[in-house]
Amino acid sequence: MMSWLSYLLEANLYLIIFYGFYRLFLQKETFYTLNRCYLLLSSVLAFFIPLLQLGFLSKDNLTQAVPVYQEVVGDSSIYTIENFLLSAYLFIVMIFMVKLFWGFRHIFRLLKEPNRTSEQGITIIALDNTSTAFSFFNLLFIDPKLAKRETIINHELAHIRQKHSLDVLFFELITCICWFNPIAHLLKNDIKLVHEYLADEETTNKGIEKYEYAVFLIQNSCGNRETQLTNQIFNSSILKNRINMLNQKKSAKWARLKLLLALPIAGGMLCASTMAFTKDYGTIDLYPKKNKSKIVSIQDTAKRKKAVEVIIIQEPTVSSKRVKGVKLAPPPPPPAAPTTAKKVKEIQLAPPPPPRATEIPLTKKEKGVRIAPPPPPVEPKSKDITVVNIKSSHTKADKQVLDIQIAPPPPPVEPKTRKQFDKDDVIYGDPIEGTK
Repeated sequence: MMSWLSYLLEANLYLIIFYGFYRLFLQKETFYTLNRCYLLLSSVLAFFIPLLQLGFLSKDNLTQAVPVYQEVVGDSSIYTIENFLLSAYLFIVMIFMVKLFWGFRHIFRLLKEPNRTSEQGITIIALDNTSTAFSFFNLLFIDPKLAKRETIINHELAHIRQKHSLDVLFFELITCICWFNPIAHLLKNDIKLVHEYLADEETTNKGIEKYEYAVFLIQNSCGNRETQLTNQIFNSSILKNRINMLNQKKSAKWARLKLLLALPIAGGMLCASTMAFTKDYGTIDLYPKKNKSKIVSIQDTAKRKKAVEVIIIQEPTVSSKRVKGVKLAPPPPPPAAPTTAKKVKEIQLAPPPPPRATEIPLTKKEKGVRIAPPPPPVEPKSKDITVVNIKSSHTKADKQVLDIQIAPPPPPVEPKTRKQFDKDDVIYGDPIEGTK
């Protein structure tokens, strides 16, 4: 599996587990500051735990070093499943990022309003005929005609002092990255709800009754449109939860001990991340194993093109084993014997020369006799020619010699004896030394 997809799925799994713990044990408690810290830290840990491992729990995958000749053929095609998934994922991420920047554009457009004042270190921008009020960092947008203006300003000042806008931006980015995970969207809504709990608690501690404050919220929450990046006091979608928490009895101090249950859950996630997931991305070993034997790693963490086929030719002395996804090539064929000759057809062999007459030693009287050249060989008649097919097998290539015509040799001439020579006879032989 692809490393980026493995990391993303593992991080979202931990995000779901942390959020499930919050909904079961912490959501209805009134220690809002601790709940806010839990949501922030657990979301950060969900993306950080996949990068950690415990060395003493990891399995040592020992491999034997075998001398092989390896040839990797890269896949140059861009139409792969990995590229398709990555392109689809990034395309949807870009859609959410455009939506996020559109929210910034809406706020920057409101900054062009001319009516501005400064109170208690914040910038108040008047929005006429909007019946709304919200804050973004140290900016407070409010309709000057709203009733109980001081109560609204106290509420929004709580958001500004506690830096709630940073939390909103952080969870907006998580929503863009984990758009496929519905828990990411629930986390963004829950952190805004915790922000309102904190601001409502601080506002009611400044002399306004809870019942009167609840009625004020109900009267001004109808027909208001929610803004994406801001903390809005008149948010009708979470109004019921806010009123319920205003009437909620304070949680006991021992209830804070529930947060300690998150520690073994985080430890279990770390153990599972080490033992259950095979990671080919960088990790940090928190507790390395002592006296760890040397491991010959066969994983390649460098980014390269996907290998289509790996051909390994092992040496004869090494026993070959089947490796998953690896094809063993057969040994190369022995080199072919060099061909020294091609097929020869219809070769006629010339007849051998006639044998020379037997040399007879000459006497002194015969040394002055001239020697005539030998007569020309008598060509045999065609009827005396026989056709012989000979198969030659003396060469390694086993080539065939076809249609060879061989003439029979001429009959031998019987030599005369010394007594049979006359004076006028011509003797055939080599020239005698000393003669001209």
